[in-house]
Amino acid sequence: MFTRLKWFALGSVATIGAGVYLGGKVKIARERITPETMARAGAMTVAGLMDATGRRMRKVGVERIPGSADPPQG
Repeated sequence: MFTRLKWFALGSVATIGAGVYLGGKVKIARERITPETMARAGAMTVAGLMDATGRRMRKVGVERIPGSADPPQG
């Protein structure tokens, strides 16, 4: 008879517990977000993209356009 009430109570307790746990995680994460960490993350992302682009260009064998920043030959 009280099965639905029991499941409702357990679900409510679980929801409140998860909310408190995640609220604490969000608070810690918010404290870690500073301009320095955001700049570092952005720089690492750009560096990773540049590295991936360079690897892809080497893999595909992109031809250089004659006269465009060719190294001196000799």
